[in-house]
Amino acid sequence: MAVGGGSASQNILSVTQLIDSNARAVATSIAVTLKGMCNHPHVMTVSSGNGGLDPQTRTEAGSGFVQRFNYGASVAWGPSVVTLQTGGIQGQSTPEAVAPGAVSGDLRIDIEVDDPGDSPVVAGTYTDNLVITFRPLL
Repeated sequence: MAVGGGSASQNILSVTQLIDSNARAVATSIAVTLKGMCNHPHVMTVSSGNGGLDPQTRTEAGSGFVQRFNYGASVAWGPSVVTLQTGGIQGQSTPEAVAPGAVSGDLRIDIEVDDPGDSPVVAGTYTDNLVITFRPLL
């Protein structure tokens, strides 16, 4: 995977190698570290829009083909670590992790795409939105 762009409010990660030369899935992972600061107690959650990597366009395929990839995302921020393992549930989210004070430093995101086995993968563009939310404790 590689960082493929972004803006002030989002970064785009691209899976650069998801299948081998025989159209079989290969496991892939990435670790991204961002600098951040929050000057107030807060909570953090991580959620998945699709509940995994789903194709943008569904294709009719037999049962022997892969048409979704689950992944795990671990986010570490100050004293808090949350882990999300996707399972196909749209809007799937972690419990809130509480940071009881101000935090400054690294926000580390580790993503690992699960290996779905030896079945061939249906061609297409697979996407999901992984959202990290910080909410102040007032």
